Order: sequence, then C-alpha cells, then structure tokens
Amino acid sequence: MNAGPRLAYAQARLQARLSRLPTAADWQRLSGARTLATYLEEARVTGLTDWVRSFSGLSQAHELDRGCRALALDAAMTVADWSPPPWRAAIEWVAWLPWLPQLAHLARGENLPEWSALDARLRALIGENGAPDPQAWQASGLAVLSGETDTRDTRAIPQDIGERWQAAWHERWPACRGRCRRDLDGFSRLIQAHLERFRGAPPASAWELREALRDRLRADLHLHPVQPVALFAYLAIVFLDLERLRGALLSRALFDGGRLDL
Repeated sequence: MNAGPRLAYAQARLQARLSRLPTAADWQRLSGARTLATYLEEARVTGLTDWVRSFSGLSQAHELDRGCRALALDAAMTVADWSPPPWRAAIEWVAWLPWLPQLAHLARGENLPEWSALDARLRALIGENGAPDPQAWQASGLAVLSGETDTRDTRAIPQDIGERWQAAWHERWPACRGRCRRDLDGFSRLIQAHLERFRGAPPASAWELREALRDRLRADLHLHPVQPVALFAYLAIVFLDLERLRGALLSRALFDGGRLDL
C-alpha cells in the first residue's frame, strides 16, 4: 500500500488544525485572568474555544484534569483515523501519555484517588479490589509498562515507566527506512533531550523550555511534509498546549485569585 496519498491527506488536516491552536498573544491575554470563570470566558474568544467548551467556572479540579486528558485522547485518535493504517498503532500508543503518571502509580502497587474511578480509561484497568487488572492491562497492550512480559526474554527491562513507554512506542513503528527513519529518530532524540533539560532546570524556566520545544516542533513539522514524523510532531504540540491549559485551569480552580500562571 502506498501511504503517500493518505499522509498528504493527514498533512492537510494537521495544517488546518495547527492554524487554530492558541497563539502567544492568546496565552498572554489569558495570563491576566485571575479566576477560573474569567479565564474560561476570555478563552472562548481565542484558539482555546473548542477545548474549554465543556468547562465552567464551577468545574472541580479533577473534572478539569480529566477533561484535558480526554481532549488529548480525542486529538490522538483523530490523527490515527487520518493516518495510513500501518502507523495507527504507534499513534494510539501516544494517546496513553497523559495517563502515564497514573499508570506509574498503579504499576508500583499504589492506590489512586477515589475520583480516578470517574475516568473511564483508568476504571477499565482496575479490578474490584482497586488493584491493576492484569487481563485488562494485557488486552490494552499496557503489560509492558508494569515490567511484566509474556516471554522468557532475559534482556533487562527498563525500570523507568517512561523508558518502557518509549521502547514500546518504537516497537510499534512500521518498517521505515531512509529519511522516514532518520526523521523519527531525530524527533525521538529531540524529545529525550528536552526531558533531560527539563529535569535539571529550575521551575521558573519550565514554560520557557516548553515554548522553545513547541517552536522547534512547529518548524520541524513544516520541514517534513508528507512524512510520518509530522503526525507525532503535531500531537506533541497539541499535548504541550493542553498541558499549559491544564496548569492554568487547575491553578485557578485550586488557588482562586493567587499567582496563577504555572
């Protein structure tokens, strides 16, 4: 199957969606909103309008958190639908990223807050005793994140759940050579380098680093038209914006009237 026409179709859709994402001016305008209700009112006349439609000034923190994860899931599944079939498994795996902190807690045998039961994706992975359901994890392809394996492979399993997620993501790439593989390897190194810089950076520089990564991803997306890497670069941009939105909403829900921009 020639994936070129399908990638061209996906690229056109991505570019249209990219033009609707919030701008630096949007974020700057919203930074002055001190309450959740005011922030949402202002956001509805920016590129965030579609994302904040289901929220209100009375939304609780767990509702905002769950809603932002649902938006990330919807974005990933939409891109998967647009993409050539061989790439859908890798894209659908990306859709688990917003749940990685909760999955890490479960993999360590720790309990999640009661409100987690309201999250359908998490609820499907937990048994009646509140512990992970091994069969559900296996059916969802998540057993690898717990460090478990169905084989007798004696190779060391990475201890960090992020490393396990990334290894499983690489395994979901279809056969890809030449420029396609170089672009994906470069994208993977870029994200890894960002994570390493972020871990060692002071909290005050958090959004500066994220904005630099976002700008680089946007430039790379335009430099790699009709290439699979564009699918992942677009989702990385969306996830960064949703992370920023989540931080802004939660800070206002939890600390109404205080210093609100994370």
